[in-house]
Amino acid sequence: MNTDNKKLLVKTFILMISVYVIVLGIAYALFKGYAIEENESKLQDLVMHNKALHTYVEEQLKPVIYKLKEEGKIEKDYFDPKILSFTYMSRKIMDEYNKQRTSNNIETIAYKFASQNPRNPINKANENEEKILKIFNAKEINKYHEHLKEQGKEYIFYAMPVTTNVESCMRCHSDPKYAPKSLLELYGDKAGFYEKVGDIRAFMSVTMPLEVELKKTVRMITLFAFTLFALLLAVFWIIFYFIRQLDTRDKKLLEQANKDALTKIYNRHVFNQDIEKLNPQRKNIGQFLIMLDIDHFKDVNDTHGHPTGDTVLIRLSEIISKNIRDHDKFYRIGGEEFAIISLHSTLNDALEFAERLREEIKASSFEKVGSLTVSIGISQLRVGDTGSKLFDRADKALYNAKKNGRDQVQAYMDLE
Repeated sequence: MNTDNKKLLVKTFILMISVYVIVLGIAYALFKGYAIEENESKLQDLVMHNKALHTYVEEQLKPVIYKLKEEGKIEKDYFDPKILSFTYMSRKIMDEYNKQRTSNNIETIAYKFASQNPRNPINKANENEEKILKIFNAKEINKYHEHLKEQGKEYIFYAMPVTTNVESCMRCHSDPKYAPKSLLELYGDKAGFYEKVGDIRAFMSVTMPLEVELKKTVRMITLFAFTLFALLLAVFWIIFYFIRQLDTRDKKLLEQANKDALTKIYNRHVFNQDIEKLNPQRKNIGQFLIMLDIDHFKDVNDTHGHPTGDTVLIRLSEIISKNIRDHDKFYRIGGEEFAIISLHSTLNDALEFAERLREEIKASSFEKVGSLTVSIGISQLRVGDTGSKLFDRADKALYNAKKNGRDQVQAYMDLE
């Protein structure tokens, strides 16, 4: 895979990971927010249920008790919180509710009737609850909720004011002199008195732990994370597959553009580019252009036909390819003309290398033709050289090798 496509894949991978992290973060926030909203809704229902109980006590139960008192069937000073105190009944119901939660391995819900002057000390409003009560009495809001974090745990706090005091409430919450004696015996003449009609004397609050819901949220986000990861992995694989297909196609197109169709070695186009890229300032190593030409190749085509000539060119390319080094680059630059750009310490090293190639070719057998020879010309890159100058000198050396009898190696420096 080419470098550009690799970079594209890396960028795509980084982008997908970034999207994955961002989407997971958003999803977790949404899931958690939904869990909190659902809990708030549950708590609102619970508080509304208690408000309904309060309404029932005030409007249905108490009138019956008061009527029985008036009829003399119950003593006028009779008071029993089990049937006349909404807060007492509500707390007992919540206690039973929490027992049911405990038996089902569910964490209990904290419940309170926050008041500035409650009869039960457990309902005494703290500083924050007093502020909430003032807001309720000012009619600024009709419900209050808050997401709390305490000692590493998260909770939902939900509060709603009790129904405002009505006339029937005053029998037990105005002046103690109007209160039943049995009530005073139970609670005294201080707590829960001196209230007025229209006052909101308390608000109901419930605090529910979020542990169960958060565990559900974690399970949901984990499932979502795996699903999203699998989806992104599938998308990445599809992208990878198409990029690899494009890369394969690009390689084929590049090979068609850069390789000789017959011999599969580099063509003249690549040779022209590479020779101009040679650096004459390179130190400690010589850069040489070696040009080869098949001797009497026209006779091969004339005698055996062009298909045999093509076979000879392919076979020659294979022989040379096997005998050059990894850092050498091999080209077909004409019909039967080849070139090698090669690195050597000295001109003698380059000449020895060319001689080995010449001898290897001469010792090889070619189908229908038998043996062949090649003429070789060598030129070394000089300071100030252009690719054209280097090529012209190597070409002259090759011409001189042919002129002097073929089947030999000539260096341009030998002609000066």
